Amino acid sequence: MKGLFRTILLIINLLFAGALIVSTLAGSIEPSRMVVVSILSYGYVIFLLANVLFIILWLCLSRWEFLVSVAAILVRMSFIPLFFQVGGTAEPVRGDDMVRVMTFNTHGFEGLDSDTLMTRDSGAVLFLQLVAEEDPDIICLQEYQGRRKNRIGDSLAALGYKHHFGVHGAEKPAQCIVYTRLPITQGQMMDEKTKFYVDLKKGERALRVCCVHLDSYELTSDDYESLERLSHAQTDSSTHKLLHKFTETTREHEEEWKTELLPLIESTTTPFVLAGDFNDTPASYIYQQASLLLKDSYVEQGRGFGTTYHGPFPAFRIDYILHSSNLEALSYKRITSPISDHYPILTDLRFID
Repeated sequence: MKGLFRTILLIINLLFAGALIVSTLAGSIEPSRMVVVSILSYGYVIFLLANVLFIILWLCLSRWEFLVSVAAILVRMSFIPLFFQVGGTAEPVRGDDMVRVMTFNTHGFEGLDSDTLMTRDSGAVLFLQLVAEEDPDIICLQEYQGRRKNRIGDSLAALGYKHHFGVHGAEKPAQCIVYTRLPITQGQMMDEKTKFYVDLKKGERALRVCCVHLDSYELTSDDYESLERLSHAQTDSSTHKLLHKFTETTREHEEEWKTELLPLIESTTTPFVLAGDFNDTPASYIYQQASLLLKDSYVEQGRGFGTTYHGPFPAFRIDYILHSSNLEALSYKRITSPISDHYPILTDLRFID
């Protein structure tokens, strides 16, 4: 009986070890070719924790099988720093050759969800206080819309952010805008509502900033319930609908990368920043592709868990500030604010001559 139990346990362990390895392959396999790999990339942290538990379990049983999970973790150990960092700093750094960049999915300034006590007005006030305290040079905002944006814009102008560019439509929440103290020499929309870039001047230096809000999964409360059931290995008809959403959205992200972001990055010769809500984890295809060309400010200077989305199933880092190699991150800060279901992040970037 003990032998049968250990055999079954080993089989389950092998499945989780295999899932951990497969979940890290999304960067090299296009979603349009094998979408299941992209979907599994969202479970990297879960698979990692499961393998850690298997190591502890086998050690408690004094069995050699703990080596299965140890091997799986070691094979793809390079992914761990994408989710958890040590040694970085959040201390601000200032200088004439520096810019401080903030990105924040505001979720309409209504808190974690519409059922919280946070109102959009109180959330906007907290946001303005945050900006005054952190004093960024460039603010990239997503899900920024509605009638309040004009009043917020006036308040930001009073704080010195007199230049702005972006999408101002109020029909859908996925609107993006950049506020900055730096002069804007030109701006270019990349689509109707979720992507654009601006060229800025910092003294004699040029800087291009691309603000994005990649295609959303638009999960409903029913979808979150399906995710909860799926995490307990329970499936029903709604699971297929949920998987269809993930399939279509990951393929859309691939298209956004290939047709819009990649050409922009490859054609930009000035220092470049890509900031915003990717709606994808660091194990995903789009992040892995982007990290081949750009540096991640969290990887350079982050500390602790990098989670930026704190809604349901919060083990996700989906908001990023990536930059070209002629910039260097000297600090990185994640602010645990109640304003939104996302946390704002900031980084201090130095120009490398």
